[in-house]
Amino acid sequence: MNPNHTEENISKYVFKLFKEELKDEYIYHNFAHTQTTVDTVKKLSEAYKLNDEEKENLIFAAWFHDTGYTTNPKSHEEESVKIAKAYFGKDIPEEKIQKIETLILSTKFGNELQSLSEEILHDADYTNIGKKKFEERAELLRCEWEKINFKTYTDLEWAESQLQFLIKTRFKTSAAVNEFGEKRERNIKKQRERIEKIKSDQYKVQLKEQSTNAKLDKEGRGIETLYRSVYSYHMELSSMADSKANIMISINTIVVSVIITLFGSGYTFGDSEGFRHVRFVIPMLLLVVSSLISVTFAILSAKPNITTKQKFELQNKKSSVLFFGNFAQLKLEEFVEHIKGLKQEKNQLYDSMTVDIYHLGGVLIKKYKLLSWAYNIFMAGLILCAIGFLGITIYSY
Repeated sequence: MNPNHTEENISKYVFKLFKEELKDEYIYHNFAHTQTTVDTVKKLSEAYKLNDEEKENLIFAAWFHDTGYTTNPKSHEEESVKIAKAYFGKDIPEEKIQKIETLILSTKFGNELQSLSEEILHDADYTNIGKKKFEERAELLRCEWEKINFKTYTDLEWAESQLQFLIKTRFKTSAAVNEFGEKRERNIKKQRERIEKIKSDQYKVQLKEQSTNAKLDKEGRGIETLYRSVYSYHMELSSMADSKANIMISINTIVVSVIITLFGSGYTFGDSEGFRHVRFVIPMLLLVVSSLISVTFAILSAKPNITTKQKFELQNKKSSVLFFGNFAQLKLEEFVEHIKGLKQEKNQLYDSMTVDIYHLGGVLIKKYKLLSWAYNIFMAGLILCAIGFLGITIYSY
């Protein structure tokens, strides 16, 4: 064999290869993993009576078994064989190359192992499952797979896949079982506990979300009750205002009609000349004028008030699209889009209802102010008329 093909030179070659050719995404299958595999191969080989040739073949295969990740990760075992052959060339016997090739290909997951050397290399390659830092190394593999496969694993998915891997992957040699078997079993137990903890935490989060949703639903029902109550209250006040306006319109209309009829027919109380005297005209005139002004305010109060807002006011939430006076100016498509937005966003719906209530309140204020003026003017006219009649009567006597 070429004296340059020593383990030291091979390790330097592999280190340089990984350094220059391996992509940054491979944070698990790198030189550190290869070095660990080589060290474990040496350790396990000591437990068996392997000759120097077999040990050397194992060590060489261990150094090259993952070098294929630098060229084609999907078939890295075959690529590793090509790299090993290119490195050794014709400097070593073909038989030796063939044995190294067989050892490298045996590391392919699921392959049936045919010899003790293959079993030793297998156990060395998977020695991580029987070490204390299994979870730390597994996280590196997780990051590597996520970057390469563009897939994100949830904690539960990853923990379950690692548990299956631990259960299915067993050490083949008694030396590996004695050295790493107990820790592998502990790792299986820890992985199961981790899965249970993740499921428990997820269940707690689910319960919390359900509680939060129930609370939000309760709050939502409370808010809906609030808006229903306010709308109902506004409708009742509006109905009361209209009723009061109708009363005022009816009374004043009757008063004006009676006075006009009396004046028009020439009807008098008692003395036929008494009512026609000018002194009775003034109180009657006061009552007619006050009734006319009062009924005018009452009619204005009961009159439908249709307000319209510009489109930009609807878009800026300064007015509500729920009021017909506002949305009637919109095209059907625009109105449908506004309603879709309200259905999709609950807060926006509440805001629109709040604006609507605000404007309803403004209409009510106007109604009640006009009604107040109507009642006050009618009351003042009635009082002045009564005082006038009383004064005339006293003066006459």
